[in-house]
Amino acid sequence: MIYLISDIHGDINFKGLQDYLRIATDEDLLIILGDVGVNFEKTDENALFSEFFLSIKKNIAFIDGNHDNFTYIRSFPKETWNGGEVHRISDHIVHLERGNIYELFGKTFFTFGGCKSSAVWADMGLWYPEEAATEEECRLARDNLKKHNYSVDYVLTHKREHSKSSVPRDEKLYDLCEFIDKNVAYKKWYFGHSHKKCVVDTKHEFIYDELKSL
Repeated sequence: MIYLISDIHGDINFKGLQDYLRIATDEDLLIILGDVGVNFEKTDENALFSEFFLSIKKNIAFIDGNHDNFTYIRSFPKETWNGGEVHRISDHIVHLERGNIYELFGKTFFTFGGCKSSAVWADMGLWYPEEAATEEECRLARDNLKKHNYSVDYVLTHKREHSKSSVPRDEKLYDLCEFIDKNVAYKKWYFGHSHKKCVVDTKHEFIYDELKSL
């Protein structure tokens, strides 16, 4: 079974993560929709979390958010995994690349991480330019969606840019999200970032600290 959570932010006791580790079998997979927080802050607490997370022996895949260490994540080797590119973090953990489509449990999953942080994070030194979508990543996303005839089972993003009043706004991510909603057939779109769990409508849902099973 596939489970979803989002926005752990380096919390060892994060409910959804601990629930997954308690019930997961070797056949299960947890997908985290960004902001895991491994090696994100130079604190003792974050160091403990990072050591704990990397030692996990259950299957985990994650997309990046805007509070992730991109230099660290992208230092790991790339490989092909279930039809898409990943960074291999450990024997059990992979980072899902933006704009890729993966075939998991007989379903297709389009993934796109990241979004822009507010200026306060840059002032704190907890900011990476890679958090924002690039033209190349968005082009790859559109090309891969075209290869799949603009049809996937699930869309997984860290943030769904859908409002022109959103601040700060990632224009490239916004354009991609608009493109997906207007041109791609999908069953459900799951996203995090806002630290809330709620159903927006029949096709869009916020994910946070409670396990969502697919």
